[in-house]
Amino acid sequence: MKVVVLHGSPRRDGNSDTLALHFLNGLSEGREDEVRHFYLNDMDIRPCQGCLRCETPPKHSCFIQDDMQEIYSAYMDADLIVWATPMYWGYMTAQMKAALDRMEALAWRGFENKTFAVFLTYRFHVESTVGFFQRIAPHFGIKLHIVTCRTMVDGKDVPITSLPDKLQEAYELGKRLGASGT
Repeated sequence: MKVVVLHGSPRRDGNSDTLALHFLNGLSEGREDEVRHFYLNDMDIRPCQGCLRCETPPKHSCFIQDDMQEIYSAYMDADLIVWATPMYWGYMTAQMKAALDRMEALAWRGFENKTFAVFLTYRFHVESTVGFFQRIAPHFGIKLHIVTCRTMVDGKDVPITSLPDKLQEAYELGKRLGASGT
């Protein structure tokens, strides 16, 4: 299986990355997958300019030449897309949102019929990003799986490593999707 992991956190190996890693460990149990990681904070990704040049057939490509070109190519070849991001101010990080906005170029061809595994860590609110993925999934024929994890309890930040049930949930989802071939 070809897997693309989009890491939205500016902090590598944080809570959302750890959830994604547990998922990938479950996914790869007893098999080998081709996994490509994209750490969005380390990439040169300009914001969408809203020019709609991507609407132009036959290529439907974004005119901005930056690191998104590498993501486009990997995304189109992938069977499974992993979206891992913390929530800032009730929404995905700016890094993830910038990459997602630029996916508009794939909305005309190549975005559809994928499996998404979405891992969201949050302090207070997660509904906006969960709602976004739930709204687009039926339109694009996406098989959607979401794991959310609140990382603030009683006003204190909680490291994901102290929430073994959430790590196990991510692992089991990976194992299930790996066994089914997505």
